Amino acid sequence: MSSARFADKFLAAREARQELLSRTLSAGRPATLFVSLNLPGPDKSPAGATALFRRGCAQIAASFPGSVLVAADCDALGHFALRVLDADPLSVKRLCIGLEESHPAARLLDLDVYASETFQIGRASLGLLARRCFVCDQPAVDCMRTRRHTIVEVIAKTHELLTPFRA
Repeated sequence: MSSARFADKFLAAREARQELLSRTLSAGRPATLFVSLNLPGPDKSPAGATALFRRGCAQIAASFPGSVLVAADCDALGHFALRVLDADPLSVKRLCIGLEESHPAARLLDLDVYASETFQIGRASLGLLARRCFVCDQPAVDCMRTRRHTIVEVIAKTHELLTPFRA
């Protein structure tokens, strides 16, 4: 498949996810949690990704027993789930950060918490440092911006992190 077709599929999936998120946020629940995997490269479902995603979703369901699952699917961007919660968004984000840091591979989980239609809770709002790069442990945003690591290095590290979740 051509890179243009990949780009079209990724863009369509991103737009569909954003529409679903916007509809969910407009319902006005105190907290909305968007769960996905942050996997580099075109393969958004390598071996172990499904098991990691399921483990993360199970931990979220256990951590937030009153949450309601709005959607769970797998598209061109990979696995995702959307939950709404009647809980303080800052407390939800703190617990999500704990889940993201609970296992080396959990760093591949992306747990985005929203407090309203326009406000995403970030680590900075809790006085925490930005996410660390899983290749070198520097701020991930700096590594992405400067392209400190090749895509081959990043994908190799991702596959290494997923090894315990392969069947």
